[in-house]
Amino acid sequence: MALHRLLGMTMGVPDPETLDGFYREIGFVGGARRWGPEGDPDQIRIEHAAYRQLTELRVACHSEQDLAEIEARLDALGVGHARQDGGLEVVDPVNKWRVVVEPRSVEDVAPAPARPMNRPGERSRQDARPGIWTESDVRPPRRLGHVVIGTNDVIATHDLYVKGLGFRISDVVGGLGFFTRCSPDHHNLLITPGPVPYLNHYAIERDDMDAVMKAATEYLAAHEGVQIAGPGRHMIGGNVFWYLKDPSGTFFEQFADMDWIADDAAWEPGEWGLEDSWSIWGEKNQPEVFFQPADIQDVIDGFNRDHG
Repeated sequence: MALHRLLGMTMGVPDPETLDGFYREIGFVGGARRWGPEGDPDQIRIEHAAYRQLTELRVACHSEQDLAEIEARLDALGVGHARQDGGLEVVDPVNKWRVVVEPRSVEDVAPAPARPMNRPGERSRQDARPGIWTESDVRPPRRLGHVVIGTNDVIATHDLYVKGLGFRISDVVGGLGFFTRCSPDHHNLLITPGPVPYLNHYAIERDDMDAVMKAATEYLAAHEGVQIAGPGRHMIGGNVFWYLKDPSGTFFEQFADMDWIADDAAWEPGEWGLEDSWSIWGEKNQPEVFFQPADIQDVIDGFNRDHG
């Protein structure tokens, strides 16, 4: 398993300063177009672009040997690459954003204190109100968890990320939606069909269901027109979710409790149909807006203008 962690992404948007304010509002730390959780304020980078887009994806591998093996696989696919600042940089030939692979140590976020919960026969919280009630502030986001892209060439994109870079497939939906991972998370990159390459949404992990519900509720109360989908719990990945819209028009998911695949050999990828694969509870079907974001024509026109 050469790849072991999603390091971050870079988004291009017409108004980067607006996103600076947004990330500060939802609890990330950083500034000057670089944001992330406490201790890692560089997971999400923002740069100016004529239309909203993904411009870079960064992932971690274990060693220089991993980089050499990835290079050999990319050569076999005929995909160009270059060594840059100790890592490997690839310009995705289909989707046009950069992918950077860097040797890094294996890490996970530090655990947060668990909220005691009362379950039948297991009354862990006694003589006390719920933690979500007594904590004065919403717990901050913990990390960028995954990115979802649309692409007009799903097969070539699959080959680059799975056969070339070494992402592993966790599940497949509708024959052309590939849930892939570069870490033990169920998915770090979901590849889906789209009219042109674009960033469909990105996902931010929070401590637990209460943190997701509280953060989303507060964001909804402060902003009109940002609800996209949720709350619910996904069938694929198993995570609690709530989707909202950031000021750039990109959907962002707040999630908790995702499937964790510690043993690749023990996980059997599933083949899912489009029906009844969205949620265990909550909305039964994925809302149509995921396939037709309000600004998709601007994204199509921008991509074709720059790369057509």
